This record gives sequence, C-alpha cells and structure tokens, in this order.
Amino acid sequence: MRLAPEGRGIFAGLSIDENLALQLTEPDDRDAVYARFPALAARRTVLAGSLSGGEQQLLALAPLLQRPPAVLVADEPSLGLAPRVVDEVFGLLAELRSHGTALLLVEEKAAEVLGIADTVAYLAQGEIAWSGPRAEVDRDRLADAYLGTGARR
Repeated sequence: MRLAPEGRGIFAGLSIDENLALQLTEPDDRDAVYARFPALAARRTVLAGSLSGGEQQLLALAPLLQRPPAVLVADEPSLGLAPRVVDEVFGLLAELRSHGTALLLVEEKAAEVLGIADTVAYLAQGEIAWSGPRAEVDRDRLADAYLGTGARR
C-alpha cells in the first residue's frame, strides 16, 4: 500500500534523480521513468523543490508505474495543478488502475474521478451523503454535495 499525500511526498532538497533512486534502486527503472517523462529527464540534476507543482506530482507518482502498489491512497492528486498536468496525472492513475492497483482517491475534480472510478462516495458536511456505483451517480446531487447547496436526500 502506498500513500500519495497532498503535499506531494518528495524530498525538496534532493535532485530529481536522487528522489527517484530512493524508490527505484535499479538504473533501468529510473531510465524507464525518464523515457516516459522527458521533462524530468532533462532536469534530473535539479533540486525537486524547484520544480513546478505538476512536475513535483509527476515525480511523486512516476515511480509507481515501475513498481505498482496493490493499493494507492491519493489525497487531492490534482490540487493546484494546471489543467494539462491534471490530465497527465489522471492518465497516470488510470494506467495504475489498469495494472491492477486499487485506487482510493480524495479529489475535488469530480468529472476526472468519474472517468476512472468504479464506486463513488461524496460527503456533505463531513458525512457520506451518498455512495454507490459510478453508473448510478446523480450529477445534480453530486453538485449539491460539492457546493453544499442542497438538502441531504
């Protein structure tokens, strides 16, 4: 089981390569990450703390493709990211799911989550307002729970 915390979970004072080496001890595994994410490869000696939020999130999640966990708990994986990077992060999560990783996502971007979820639960005032299969999600009710505008049904 792996946790992808809201704060990215990288070591800001270490380079990209040093961060990857902590999780991927085999050079071939790191090379595979660099082949997949050329922007990280081009800056492998740069301190991770100087990366954009999106680059930091990719650095945090990229090693998981080489060593997919059985379960990944991700807290707000798209928080503060540019839309293009959000698409890349959700693509990475979908790929992990296709490799058999069970995902537990806490996420504000409902549309993106609905694209990869099997089961959805949403909260209203700290309590589960509804949960069930993705196919049964009532988008109006979801919007009410998200915006805090509707009565609990």
